[in-house]
Amino acid sequence: MRKNFIPAVAAIAALSAAGTTPAVAAGEQFGLSYHVDRLDTTKLSVADCLTTAQQASTALGYATTVRQLHPNQLGVLASGPRNGGASLTVYCIAVDRKTAVVVQALDHQQANSAAAQRVADNVRQAVLRAGR
Repeated sequence: MRKNFIPAVAAIAALSAAGTTPAVAAGEQFGLSYHVDRLDTTKLSVADCLTTAQQASTALGYATTVRQLHPNQLGVLASGPRNGGASLTVYCIAVDRKTAVVVQALDHQQANSAAAQRVADNVRQAVLRAGR
């Protein structure tokens, strides 16, 4: 395990504890869609992953609320539509010689949300293209 992986995990925990990631609204109906991928760091750095995810999010009309970069360790993006109701969180994590990418989209109002699936898919595809 890479030495800087532990600080990256600690940073994720700190962000979550601080409440800086989007929260799910109270209610029983919400949709979650996510993807987890690993790409070679020579093709996609943590910084490039974060930038690509933010550009893809912006192209979908989402506004960024959190963008944090710990170079060569961790990148965190949290965004959502300006009118609320959904959120997107992307983690770009350096692990050994890979950049692990976690894309998570939530629709706070509807279970099995096609909108959440579309957002997660679009952002994932943009990151995968950047890592080719």
